Amino acid sequence: MPILQGQSLRLLATSCVLAILTIAILLFSRDSDNAGKYIIKTPTKYPPPQSQKCPQSSDEHWEFDPARDANNHGLSEEQCRIAFPKLFVEIEKSADERRNRSISYKEIDLVEIGDGMVRAVVFNGELYIVEYGDMRYTRTRAKATLYSLHRALTSFGKKESLPNIEFIFTADDFASDPTSPIWSYSKRDSDTPVWLMPDFGYWSWPEVQIGSYRDIRSRIRAIDNQLPFREKRKQLLWRGSVAPNPEIRSKLLKTAVGQSWASIRVIDWDDENDVRFNLLPMEDHCKYMFLAHTEGRSFSGRGKYLLNCRSVVVSHKLEWKEAHHAALISTGPQANYVQVERDYSDLNRKIEFLIDHPETAKDCRECG
Repeated sequence: MPILQGQSLRLLATSCVLAILTIAILLFSRDSDNAGKYIIKTPTKYPPPQSQKCPQSSDEHWEFDPARDANNHGLSEEQCRIAFPKLFVEIEKSADERRNRSISYKEIDLVEIGDGMVRAVVFNGELYIVEYGDMRYTRTRAKATLYSLHRALTSFGKKESLPNIEFIFTADDFASDPTSPIWSYSKRDSDTPVWLMPDFGYWSWPEVQIGSYRDIRSRIRAIDNQLPFREKRKQLLWRGSVAPNPEIRSKLLKTAVGQSWASIRVIDWDDENDVRFNLLPMEDHCKYMFLAHTEGRSFSGRGKYLLNCRSVVVSHKLEWKEAHHAALISTGPQANYVQVERDYSDLNRKIEFLIDHPETAKDCRECG
């Protein structure tokens, strides 16, 4: 059984990830009776995930098949909810937060469009850019998000029926002003005004030599189909820079020193030779039995790639949430990753236990 099972993240249907952006449009709808304001529509109530059915629907008996549906951008909202119900948890939480408090044009207009930010409009189902901040470090991120949103719109069956809205998103790691209703790749629990959206990597991440999400999943699948779990290297793998989060990542390095189970190396992204020597293609991460996930300035973009591998993802307790984090389960029969303390004080014990119990590691039911 692969590490991610049931309602997993593995082979995530791109259409369903992008559907989160489309649903955000439905929630940020124009109030025809209150000109100049944008309001949150009352969220549609759906049956609990366990039912796996959408009554009175042609999709009632539909089941998600990764081989058939993973790259289908035209899945209906109900099909997306059947396949990945937990992907909508965070956006519905934000909707509940603003249900009785309309988002006004004035509130949007007060947000200063700083570095890495984009102000845009969806009008008659078409996407328009109103303002584009400086993108010295985030140009490809912003483009990827705009491409993703455009594809979400074109995949929507009746896009002309969508409400006309104006919104702001940031292509930085987090919203610089967490008190405004900005769309962001990550947020903390206290950042209630911020709306989570899928990050740029679901389109592509060229800076770290990762292509399209579809292509990287294909390369990961090729590795995992040829390499049984028991034949993977019995080590915890991590490659990256300490600079984005020295407090967390330095503790990982310190804990791993001298351990036979550790394959931990720092990459200096400013040194071409160091990058050439230490950089490991993302699909080759899947050749290791254990994969470390660490937060950076906020979230870490590698997480979604690691979760596609049939390997055990090991993560410290997370402070920053991403759109898919409601699907992460660290304990119980549906556990799909290993959680350790933020200081890694229990890392050695848990890794040694999993190495000694490969079936538990493979199934990851008692690994939390």
